[in-house]
Amino acid sequence: MYLSASLLFTLLASAPPGVLNGHSDWPFDELFLRNGGYFRGLLLEESPSMIRFQTVRRAPGRPTVTLTLRFNREEIARIHRLNEADRRILQEKLSELDPTGVGERRRMEELTLHRTAWFGQPDAAFEYGSDQFILISGAPEEVTRRAAIRLEQICAAFTRLLPPRPGKHPPIRIYLAGSLEEYAKLLGSRHAQLLNPAVYDPEGHRIICGSDLRRFGEELAKIRLAHQQQLAGIQCYEANLRQAYQGQKAELTRFLTIVQQERKRVLQAEQSNDHAFDQATRQLFALLYHELFHAYAAIAFPPPAPASPGMDKTPGEIPRWLNEGLAQIVETAIVEAGELRIGHADERRLQRVQALLKKPGNDGLMPLSLLLRAENSLFLAAHSAEHTLADRAYLTAWAVAHHLTFQRNLIGTKPFDEYLASLSRGENPLIAFEKLVGVELPDYERELRNYLSRLLPSGQLIAEK
Repeated sequence: MYLSASLLFTLLASAPPGVLNGHSDWPFDELFLRNGGYFRGLLLEESPSMIRFQTVRRAPGRPTVTLTLRFNREEIARIHRLNEADRRILQEKLSELDPTGVGERRRMEELTLHRTAWFGQPDAAFEYGSDQFILISGAPEEVTRRAAIRLEQICAAFTRLLPPRPGKHPPIRIYLAGSLEEYAKLLGSRHAQLLNPAVYDPEGHRIICGSDLRRFGEELAKIRLAHQQQLAGIQCYEANLRQAYQGQKAELTRFLTIVQQERKRVLQAEQSNDHAFDQATRQLFALLYHELFHAYAAIAFPPPAPASPGMDKTPGEIPRWLNEGLAQIVETAIVEAGELRIGHADERRLQRVQALLKKPGNDGLMPLSLLLRAENSLFLAAHSAEHTLADRAYLTAWAVAHHLTFQRNLIGTKPFDEYLASLSRGENPLIAFEKLVGVELPDYERELRNYLSRLLPSGQLIAEK
């Protein structure tokens, strides 16, 4: 929800252009076929008659997909090969991918959790500590372990693109409730004013996040234990078979085929459960990424110290609307191989924005004359009418943030720093924004509407007619 910083501004400005527009900036071998086909990826093996090639596709807004193909020499027109330094870089990147989730599952199992008190009950919650955050969770162990791993990933991506300022920084405390009732208790009296399922508290430097996954997580843990027992039984059975049928290769092969089929069935059921877990927790992790962005930004870019005018180079606090718009961009980022990939347009938000563009007057996007002067309370909802208003505010903030970042390329520039500084000096926010974009507000709104109407989920634009 709230921060007093400008993390994503410098993050976006310092990130490679390929990362920002959703396309890869990794080095690739290039393979050209005689029939006009073209592949980018890694050359794995070559002989006088054959080429083995790992293709790599990094579509905007989607995880990286790889596929290993074989080509006969007569099919190939030419190959552009990487130098050895770039080849090592690509090999390292590909080794960090985890398309099946096996690597994440292994890291989850190796994670060390400690028991801690929860609402006065000893050992009723899990605690996990890292250099950048402390997770205290009343959620099921399965949910807690996955949350800890994902939080480590997003923190590593933030740190890689934008290291925090020198000095000691206290870790962010993250409280993950296992039920909405527990979330209400953690919020205390604030719950009456909030419908948001997660909140960043800058005064306490903590994130409070609610979930309703206790029953799901407990059931999933039971199923996972049953699968582990089945796999252990299969392994024991296989060992007995190998001992019993020594020297009887044909019989052993027949029985081992059955063993492999049974092992495959259990592993497929486990992958299906992982997929169900991902679907159930997708919103939870989007919320955590959103709030962690705010919290990490408060560390990386604190507001200027009022007692030292001119000594702090931070331009000043960012306006609340843009703060929320940029945090929504981070929500749907792809985190893989230690990188944070953004630039695509969240399809759900884009559809809703484009629907609002078709509505007249007060039913459409929020007028920028209101958004640019919005108070913090506009982004808090207490009942359905205010929730609708807050929804329009969030969608409009996301739309403008996306346009300023990926179309205008203004985030992180000197004009942008001056915009923040002028707001800190108390200038009229409408005039300050017009200086930033270089046109009057009505002209900018027309430009924004045109951009949004042509925007695709990939981040690309439909050509104007």
